[in-house]
Amino acid sequence: MDEREFLLYQAMVSYAMENIFWQLVFLNNALFDTPLGTDAKSKLEAMSKRYATIITNIYPAADCQGLIDAMTNSNTLFANYIEHLLANSEQTACIKKEWLDNAQCTTQALCDINPYWKSTEWNAMLCHQNDLLESIVTNMLDKNYIAFANIAPICQRLAMDMSDYMCSGIVQQMKNSWI
Repeated sequence: MDEREFLLYQAMVSYAMENIFWQLVFLNNALFDTPLGTDAKSKLEAMSKRYATIITNIYPAADCQGLIDAMTNSNTLFANYIEHLLANSEQTACIKKEWLDNAQCTTQALCDINPYWKSTEWNAMLCHQNDLLESIVTNMLDKNYIAFANIAPICQRLAMDMSDYMCSGIVQQMKNSWI
């Protein structure tokens, strides 16, 4: 691994870990209706700017706008889903479907910009991440709070795996231009 690859990996892992951190912090604070929920939601929604900065340093902004939009939607829809779920809103199922369907949009946007990324792998990882977050929500609503402590590390490991997959695809695609 050369210095450029190391910096890429470091940036992606840092982003992914911080993003999952804010998803979990928002989820926990929303479920317990703490005053930190609003700030956590703001931090979570701001993560898309950080991702946009990283990805546009690799790809032309026009080429990755669909990916940036899908990543932004992912956190926004997740937060909206949690809020509607906790409010017993009639819109909950619709928003949940949008959040889950956004994994397909993200997968497609990823594969559109890098031929070394495979849709089956991205879709599996993104859907698994959504399933893990959904499992935390479901368990905590059932007052099974230990599920948070048991599942959160799996979410973190998956975030690291997704970062690794993303970086390996970028390195494969850019290997000739980075020489």
